[in-house]
Amino acid sequence: MIQPEQGVHVPESSDGSPVRWAIIGTANIARWNFLPSLRLAGGIVVTVGSRSRESGRAFLADNDLQADVCSYAEAVGRDDVDAVYVATPNHLHSQWAAAAMEGGKAVLCEKPLGRTPSEVEDLIAVSACTGQPLWEAFAFPFHEQWRFLVEAIADQVVGELGEIQSNFHFLVRDPANIRWDPALGGGALNDVGCYPIHLARLLFGSEPKDAAAVMKVGGRGVDAECQAILDFGSGRRLQFSCGLERWRDTSTRLLGSGGEIRLTDPFHPTAQDTITVIRDGHTMVHRLVPDEPSFTAMLRSICSVVAQRRPAQHLANGDALGTARALAMVRTRFVEWP
Repeated sequence: MIQPEQGVHVPESSDGSPVRWAIIGTANIARWNFLPSLRLAGGIVVTVGSRSRESGRAFLADNDLQADVCSYAEAVGRDDVDAVYVATPNHLHSQWAAAAMEGGKAVLCEKPLGRTPSEVEDLIAVSACTGQPLWEAFAFPFHEQWRFLVEAIADQVVGELGEIQSNFHFLVRDPANIRWDPALGGGALNDVGCYPIHLARLLFGSEPKDAAAVMKVGGRGVDAECQAILDFGSGRRLQFSCGLERWRDTSTRLLGSGGEIRLTDPFHPTAQDTITVIRDGHTMVHRLVPDEPSFTAMLRSICSVVAQRRPAQHLANGDALGTARALAMVRTRFVEWP
């Protein structure tokens, strides 16, 4: 099984053992974000649920995992698993997150939590019924950079926050990638447009009242690019752009009545990313991100919750439904580019 890095504090469950994880699905985000972060957070992987034994074994070999491979159903039902990370294609998220909670497991589910608000409502109900915690895999609220941002907005460091301008683009070259398939819940809005929306909801502390959006169709009929404006009332708005057809861009600006805050990457920041505060002709640049993968702080927190060492933060029960409703609103406002 995967072992924690040397010198890393290992959160222990109530019986004194490390928190044990199952991974459901072998997506790249599990390879690139989840596994490196879990090594630092101190959890262990005991099994990988895969639809194909062959692809599951390849995942183990590629990532140097001493775990076993089983089906999705077997993984969520195992007695030696404390928590499940759901990294399946989007259309399977709600099904297997629900099955894992019903199997007595804490769940971290990739976004989007569900394809519709009703799917998200159903998952929140399962969490309440089973008593199992549920998180949607937005890592940024766990970061020190985010705490700095929330305090700066609350203290009106740049005055009253009125507008957020945020991008999330990256390049998907492979035409067979699941993001190009509408039947699998693909498209830019589901994959990365959810990030600016979630960020804006949390910073404004309210829900959008209306939206206008344009989209470019690509792949097998998904939104390859999307630009939207969401009205949060009282003159506050989010303008965002997302897509799968250009080089990575996560630049974000928070515009206040007395200045602005610029972030190179509010979503998955590295140690090289910055927050720049501009006010009264003065510019201050901050680097607040430790040199560790972006899921690390989130997984440290979740492991500690599962080990009964701390109360849960940023649960999907309080955060996810508003984002799902906002995504649905944007979809209903789509106008296709000529």
